[in-house]
Amino acid sequence: MKFAYSLQFNAVPDWLDKYVSYNQLKKIIFQMEKDRVDLLNSDSEKCITTNEHSFREALDEQLLKVATFYDDMEAEFYQKLDILELMLEENPDPDGNLSRLDSVQPIQKERKLSFESRMSTRSITVEVMERLGDLRTRLVSLYVSLSELEAYVDLNRLAIEKILKKHDKVLEANLKESYLRDHVGDARLFTLPVVKHLHSQIERSEKLYADAFCNGNTNMAVRQMKTHLRDQVVYERNTVWKDLVGQERKTLGAVVMEHKPIKMTHIPFTKYSFPSEQVNSALAFLFSVVLFIVLLSVNTWGEKHENYCFALLIFAAVMWATEAIPLYATSLMIPFLIVPMGILRNSDGTEMAAKAAAKSVFQSMFSGTIMMLLGGFAIAAALSKYAIAKAFASHVLSRAGTRPRWVLLAIMAVATFLCMWISNVATPVLCFSLIDPILRTLPDGSPVAPCLLLGIALASCIGGMVSPISSPQNIVAIQFMNPNPGWGIWFGVALPIAILGIFSCWGFLLLVYRPDRAVPHLNTIKATKSKIEPVQVVICLVTFLTIGLWCAESTIEEHIGDTGIIATIPLFFFFGTGILNKEDLNAFLWSVVVLAQGGMALGNAVTSSGLLKDIALRIKDAIEELHPIAILAIFAILILVFSTFVSHTVAALIIVPIVQEVGQSLPVPHVNLLVLGAGLACSAGMGLPVSGYPNMSAIMMEDRTGKPYLKSKDFIYVGIPTSLVITALIFTLGYGIMTAIGY
Repeated sequence: MKFAYSLQFNAVPDWLDKYVSYNQLKKIIFQMEKDRVDLLNSDSEKCITTNEHSFREALDEQLLKVATFYDDMEAEFYQKLDILELMLEENPDPDGNLSRLDSVQPIQKERKLSFESRMSTRSITVEVMERLGDLRTRLVSLYVSLSELEAYVDLNRLAIEKILKKHDKVLEANLKESYLRDHVGDARLFTLPVVKHLHSQIERSEKLYADAFCNGNTNMAVRQMKTHLRDQVVYERNTVWKDLVGQERKTLGAVVMEHKPIKMTHIPFTKYSFPSEQVNSALAFLFSVVLFIVLLSVNTWGEKHENYCFALLIFAAVMWATEAIPLYATSLMIPFLIVPMGILRNSDGTEMAAKAAAKSVFQSMFSGTIMMLLGGFAIAAALSKYAIAKAFASHVLSRAGTRPRWVLLAIMAVATFLCMWISNVATPVLCFSLIDPILRTLPDGSPVAPCLLLGIALASCIGGMVSPISSPQNIVAIQFMNPNPGWGIWFGVALPIAILGIFSCWGFLLLVYRPDRAVPHLNTIKATKSKIEPVQVVICLVTFLTIGLWCAESTIEEHIGDTGIIATIPLFFFFGTGILNKEDLNAFLWSVVVLAQGGMALGNAVTSSGLLKDIALRIKDAIEELHPIAILAIFAILILVFSTFVSHTVAALIIVPIVQEVGQSLPVPHVNLLVLGAGLACSAGMGLPVSGYPNMSAIMMEDRTGKPYLKSKDFIYVGIPTSLVITALIFTLGYGIMTAIGY
């Protein structure tokens, strides 16, 4: 939770405007930061001491406000406590009657006696009991107020320390230590004698309560009074939390209504209208079902199992491409359709029994590849949770200088590198947060903002090809490679292509946006200054060990059997030692896992039915006379087009199995060459906002007014040329490297 929310959440609602105005002071700091960058980009020689002076004045004003309010409340509460002490001495409870009352019940709701009851023979006793009950209520209320005043002091001191830390970090200053010593330390409410005296008054109220109502038992008094304090805090926090959530929802709702109104589609010949998105999904689903039924009725391949499998393949492809239902939901539907349709066949060509078919489907959905995916998720979660990835990235970017072109290249290089370890799904989100200090200091409408965001997105797409765990499509490609290439070979092929691709993309971004002309100098990204913790060292050691074993997989294969076994190392170590917990496990991208499992089940069906072999033979007849580099180019371009319009993972699930079978059917087999090239080509599609997770994340980024930074044309202008360059590198440079290593 951000401290601004934490401050409001823990504040006493009635005193809310008496606390340090943390948000107001933070706005002044960010304005000073923006003024400093503007000054750097102007010819003026003036300094920003005026803004620094205004911040100190604002902070002094807040400190005075807090101190004045404390003095007023202190005098009022101490006076009330003195009065209550005198009244309790005048109205003792010698028989301890009130000590037997249930203190948990709300005292404010005790039944008021009627006038007739007061006139009864016991009216004197009742009046005494009511008076004592009223005194107890007032004493408990005062105890709660004194406790809240003590928390008020602590929370405001923390707020001042936080805002000074924010000031020093953002502006690279050293104000915190001197201000705390010279101003906060001298403020009366923060001095040790005053703090101790306040605590002694709280203990005094506990002693009064114990002597008056608990027969001198202080422990019982504290327990009863803290019960009321806890109930009061829970009630207030629930109320404040509901208000916070309501305000947040109103804010977000206003942005959505203003910039993204819900489009409605009227149903012809009816009076009904539905959201256009739902109508489009329903039409896509209906089209997919009709196409599925038609293909089931057409004898396309001359054999029932292959016809049915082809219908299922096209149905799944259309459903994935149109996203009529969520991608993972389509994957979950595939096993349900495979078995009843009787698609799977035995090795002798006979139809597989339902029980055996179900077993085969489920076996295909879990393999070492899935374990490798989960192991990658565990590494990514640990590196992100303990800020290792952020610390590395911030230290690199802090040395990139202020020139936009070098900052752009640095952030793109960082994004590509991080994709190797925390995937190209998590990397863009981290990098977007890292450049927030730059974005908030840019002039409105500056082309530097879309340039940086687009650079991160495209670099993350390119980074998706760098390592086997960079993206799900790489996992799919490895599934169809025999022998497993291992990390060493994958790096050897992918890294040169990625490096040249990054420089090409960087050049296109500079050509299109001209960031140096718009803003000569950018705000500097500050490196994190936190100390290295032992747990961070352990995480790095486990990560290096896992990756080292993955790289050496081919030499230890006879001992470990599969890369999935190595992937269990980070899983059992991180979760077994408590470095990761159940919440981290729930945060895994299970939708990606299910999507990959559905694709593997479909791949198993296409292979078992014989459809894959027939498709490969027909394609082979058309291309077998071509040189392998030409075959690789054809498949790379085909995948590029497909992955540009649909998910990279979906492109791999549909096309990579066909590529594998074609490579195996060639006169001179080149299975791994074509599959590895096809897997890399899946990451090359980046010409539209829907081309992969990084682009989808970037298109959702908005400025302070809720206006999107990027539009579809931004991806077209830079993404398409970059895609073409990378695709060309795959079937030229990539082909050369793969043939050199024996593929």
